[in-house]
Amino acid sequence: MSLVHWDDAPEDDLALAAGAGWACLRRLVLTPGGPLHLDADDRETVVWTLDRDAVLVRRPGDVERSIRAEGTLDVLVFAVDAPPADHTGEAHSPGVVRPASLEGERVVDGQTAIVRYDVGSAAGAVGVGVELVEVAPNRRSFPVLDLDQLSVVLRGSGQVVLDGAEPWVMRGSVVSQGERFTAGPQGLRVLTFRENPQPAGPSS
Repeated sequence: MSLVHWDDAPEDDLALAAGAGWACLRRLVLTPGGPLHLDADDRETVVWTLDRDAVLVRRPGDVERSIRAEGTLDVLVFAVDAPPADHTGEAHSPGVVRPASLEGERVVDGQTAIVRYDVGSAAGAVGVGVELVEVAPNRRSFPVLDLDQLSVVLRGSGQVVLDGAEPWVMRGSVVSQGERFTAGPQGLRVLTFRENPQPAGPSS
């Protein structure tokens, strides 16, 4: 299966349900004061707050491996196997990143009209690329055909090219290997996770 909705698989691994076995994605609601423990030592975790429009990253070497909500938090929790230790670079200083604080890249080319934000790099992600893409009303995104990817529609509705078909998507749609999105009259906001290719090892 390549397309699911988060309401159809509550508390399940949405990535697995969508056929993306390379990662794990869950939607969780944190109650005030309730901690979310990110205790997998070999995984890099990305947390996106659906109600506060922010992202943070936890890497295996981080001292702080949990999140405590001051109020109710509706979150997407994405996890992927961490890259080798020698690929993590400098020490990570976890922090909350909001797309509104970033300069988006605007791309207009024919029927394509998007603004994209590299929220993963801003938050310090290494093992996965995390990109927020806003597709203008009745326009489309660039095609992506190579890397493993998992996309979540955060706002709006439209269609996605998927295995030769073009099913409709809406807020909560989770798409594995979607080739291109086309926005409806309200536009589309899509959060996409892409597996970062690891550098080749030394030649023998």
